Amino acid sequence: MARRRTPSGPHVYSVALVGRPNVGKSALFNRLSKTRKALVHDRPGMTRDSFALDLVSEAGRRWRLVDTGGLDLDAAGGFNAWTSEKALDAVVDADLLVFVLDGSDGVLPEDSRIAAKLRVLGKPFVVAWNKIDRKEAEQGLEQAYELGFDAVFGVSAVHGIGTDELLEELEKRLPEDLDPETRVEGLPVAIVGRPNVGKSSIVNRIFGSERVMVSEIAGTTRNPVDVLVTRGGKSYVLVDTAGIRRKGKTTDSAELLSVVAARKAMERARVAIIIFDAKEGITSQDAHIAGYAEEARRGLILVANKWDLIEDDPVAQKTLRDDVRRRFIFTRGAAFLTVSAKTGLGIEKLLPEADAVARRLATKLPTGELNRMLKKAFEAQLPKGKSGRELKIRYAVQIASDPPLVRLFSDRDEPLHFSFERFLQNRLREQWDLAGVPLKFVVRKGE
Repeated sequence: MARRRTPSGPHVYSVALVGRPNVGKSALFNRLSKTRKALVHDRPGMTRDSFALDLVSEAGRRWRLVDTGGLDLDAAGGFNAWTSEKALDAVVDADLLVFVLDGSDGVLPEDSRIAAKLRVLGKPFVVAWNKIDRKEAEQGLEQAYELGFDAVFGVSAVHGIGTDELLEELEKRLPEDLDPETRVEGLPVAIVGRPNVGKSSIVNRIFGSERVMVSEIAGTTRNPVDVLVTRGGKSYVLVDTAGIRRKGKTTDSAELLSVVAARKAMERARVAIIIFDAKEGITSQDAHIAGYAEEARRGLILVANKWDLIEDDPVAQKTLRDDVRRRFIFTRGAAFLTVSAKTGLGIEKLLPEADAVARRLATKLPTGELNRMLKKAFEAQLPKGKSGRELKIRYAVQIASDPPLVRLFSDRDEPLHFSFERFLQNRLREQWDLAGVPLKFVVRKGE
């Protein structure tokens, strides 16, 4: 099975991994999808929200694999109750359920209760008896059949034992009419920022309901969560990510995994929406996160959330706008939007702006116009290399788009001095509409 980006359009056949907490659902998700997208950790409850990835079968049919949080039928409130509720939502939406059991524990009363609750849904089931590599699990495999399900597979998510057979069974159950040609992929947009600036609240406001968990406690989002949204006939995949802290500020191993996952989610997006807190103002970490997006060469939108807290304070507004220009100087031209996830203020502007950035990412720079513009720029400021020495640049050509990449042919191979590269970027933005688009130049020796 090969991984594909999330498609939109017609219904996608969904397979959900379900079970109580800490039975190995996320490890099995990674094994079946041949990725490391789901966070795996010894700590129970690492998966707090449903996490989905679209796959394509050997026959070319697309289907969706969903990792869910642990089901806790006794949870009365807090994270456990929320996680269970979202897991049940994923179960209701799924076409096929894979009931994951910890074979080394045997069938516990909680497993029997979950099985009884799920059975009433009338959905097809497959049982994954996990940790079959352990002696107690291997000896207790017959217990799995006592739950009343016929399709039982002994697997080891960690070592890969039995997972190929399980995958073959899942593929057999895919309907024949899953034609990949009928799918239209959505624009992937990463929602990133520091912890607790309102990323999940913004995703929920765009979606129109509580799709991802929101809490005043920082760090409740750990796995990146993909949310498919359709607006005006266009599709978007919103990726809600964990809050990114500075290196050295994160010591918790589970949180470190979350930050890595957030940065990887940014890399697979085309547009990154950087969320910061309007009330708190711009912090050095906000600028660092925007820098990560620039390093990943993603389209950029700057968004001040919680604007309702300063909408009656013109002094605070001016201070914030000045700080945006000062702290995000390297993102010059990127859209700056003011929103409130709480009231809905400005939320409707986000997706249209993401569309606009995506269009600008694909900009083609005509070679003649590009060279005329650069000639004028070189007359205003002599080209300099990283060493500070003058470069003799003869001509330029765009060699890639999405985002634009320009090759400069010079008297020697030497990267541009960072200040001169900023100067050229600004000149290009004056000539073409490239707001929020990262621009890069490579220098090659050439006649």
